[in-house]
Amino acid sequence: MSAPAVHPTGDWTGKDFAHEAFLYSSDEEAVARCVPFIHEGFERGEPVVVVGSEPLREALVAHLGDDVGRLAGLAPAEGRWEGGFGTLSAYARDLQPLRASGAPWRLIGEPTWLDRPDGRVWSRFEAVLNDAYADLAFYLLCPHDTRRLGPDVLEVVLRSHPMMWGGAGPVPSPTYVDTATFLRQAEPDWSERPAGALVRHVDDARQARALVGEVLAGGLEGERGQDVLIAVNELVSNALRAAGTAEVSTWREGGCRVWQVADSGPGFHAATAGYVPPADDLDCGRGLWLARSLASDATVRATGPGTAIRLFFLD
Repeated sequence: MSAPAVHPTGDWTGKDFAHEAFLYSSDEEAVARCVPFIHEGFERGEPVVVVGSEPLREALVAHLGDDVGRLAGLAPAEGRWEGGFGTLSAYARDLQPLRASGAPWRLIGEPTWLDRPDGRVWSRFEAVLNDAYADLAFYLLCPHDTRRLGPDVLEVVLRSHPMMWGGAGPVPSPTYVDTATFLRQAEPDWSERPAGALVRHVDDARQARALVGEVLAGGLEGERGQDVLIAVNELVSNALRAAGTAEVSTWREGGCRVWQVADSGPGFHAATAGYVPPADDLDCGRGLWLARSLASDATVRATGPGTAIRLFFLD
C-alpha cells in the first residue's frame, strides 16, 4: 500500500496569510515536513526564507544539497530574540522587500526562544499575526522542537496557530482560539483600580509629565524612569487628541508600578492595537506601540466607553 500523498500547504492558494504550528521530535520529522514545503515553493516560483535553529538548518542543508542556493534566505534563529516588540520589528524590517512585492512567498520561522521565561510572550505576537497579517500573501510555518519545549509551552502554541501539521497536510488546530480571546487570557486581568491610587485629570501633556516626575522623584522606578516618562507621555498625547482631556492614575500592584491613562473619546477596543509596528509612512499609530514596547506589560480595557490603557513596569 503506497503512502498517502503529502500536500505541504494543503489548499493554500497564495492569496492570503496561512499560519501553521509544526511540532517535531526528531531531525527526520523536521526534514520530512520542511523539505517538501521548500521544494513546493521552488516549483511555484515563491521565495522561501528559513530562520531556524542550528540543528534544523544543518538537517535542511544536508537534504537540499545545491538547492540551498535557491533559498531567498537562510539565517540562524539563535540571537534573534530581542523581546517580542524588538523581534517582530526585526522580522518586519528584514522581510519588507518580500512583503512589498505583493507576490506569494513562504517563511519557515522557528522561535527557539520559547523555552526562556521571557520568551513565552512571543505567543501573543504569533496570535496577533493572524489578524494583522490576514491580507498578506505568505505561508508561515513555525517548527517547534518538542525535545526542548514543555507541554505547557506547546499547549499555548496550538492555541495561537490556526493550523497544525496533520501528517499529510495542514489541518485545523483543535485548540485554536481567536486573537482577542487569546490576548484577553494572556494579558494581565483588568481589575478594579485601588481606592488609594493617585489620580489626576490633565488637559496638557506637560501636566502628565509633571505627575510622572513627582512619582519618579520618590525613586520608585529606578533606571526605568525614562521609559515610564516616554510611555505615559505617548498615551496621554493620544488621549488628548481623542478627547481633549485625560485621566492619569498610578499605583503599586504585585511588584509593579501601574500607570493608567483613560479618556472619554470615541474609543477603540482592537485587541491587537499597539502590538505591530506601524508602517513607515504613517505619522500616527506609533504612540501605543512605543508605550507597549517600553513597558514590562500592558493591557487595554476590552469594554466600556472611551479608551483605558494600563502599563506595568516591574521593579
